[in-house]
Amino acid sequence: MRLPRFLSGCFARPARRPAPGFPPGKALCTSPRSSAALGVFAAAVLPVISVTPAAALSCLPWGPADAYVQAAASERAYNVIAGELRFDENLLPQSHADNPNDTPPLTEIPAQLSGKMLEGKYFSGRVDVPAVLEVECLGPWCGGMKSGADYVFFAEQRGQDLVIRAGACGGFAFDDTPEVRRQVLDCHHGAACEPAMPR
Repeated sequence: MRLPRFLSGCFARPARRPAPGFPPGKALCTSPRSSAALGVFAAAVLPVISVTPAAALSCLPWGPADAYVQAAASERAYNVIAGELRFDENLLPQSHADNPNDTPPLTEIPAQLSGKMLEGKYFSGRVDVPAVLEVECLGPWCGGMKSGADYVFFAEQRGQDLVIRAGACGGFAFDDTPEVRRQVLDCHHGAACEPAMPR
């Protein structure tokens, strides 16, 4: 499937003020909603989960192309950054031994995001900004990541906060590998963009 190049030139159309410390003149990307087909497709690939009391969490496949398509269809502002997120791993949510279903559904952890932002054709714009890691839990199952590891992030701007979501069933951060970068760049350049989630 080929998708429109929704991010090209997006820095010329800021929808809100960039996060403090962002490169001068750069605002986070906004995505046009002019493609009805893209909107329908994105609605079809939203994460679906199945949880039963005696079973493990069951999630549909989710990958960088799925995150890209969802970000493209969203009215929210996103930025794609290859780099690292540093935070206190002791703040990650843990299941309570006496009642694993008593885990908070959402935990926000202060963090520092540094790396290169996707600009034009490549990851080239250097950033070093505060961010928030938002970790989702569904009962005893929680998202998460390693502090200081290399990822490709889809960072959402909420006001002046950059938020990275780590969902229990797939988040918006992926191990920074050549394959992940290739998928993101293919989607970004309007080449083949094949989500992992079945359609």
